[in-house]
Amino acid sequence: MLLDQLTIEEKKAFWNIANVLASSDGRALEEESILEQYNEEMGTGFEYPDASQIDISKELETIKASSMKNRKIVYFELFGVAYADTEFNDREKNILDEVCAVLEITDDVRETLESSVKTIFDTYRKLGDVFNS
Repeated sequence: MLLDQLTIEEKKAFWNIANVLASSDGRALEEESILEQYNEEMGTGFEYPDASQIDISKELETIKASSMKNRKIVYFELFGVAYADTEFNDREKNILDEVCAVLEITDDVRETLESSVKTIFDTYRKLGDVFNS
């Protein structure tokens, strides 16, 4: 939704973290779908990396050097990856906690971003139910 505003370096770092996040619980079909949408939205055509080889700390340092707006966009979209299957495991929670800490996302902003993602996804799910019934 907002990823086109990131620089190519920020997009690559986001992509790598998103893949680690999606892989942390076995990469559900919903997460796979959202990753494909994000890759298309960014206009990058990134290959799927081996998530076990990604150093999240290094990727977060790239994003930490960004504007606060871009850091918020990254968290918003990463939360979307985690929420795509509506289930959170401990690894996903830990990754999202690390992202917030490193990117200096406050609790108030985090709550607003997460609530917004949930509202958007829940609305799309309800519309899907209506259209498909």
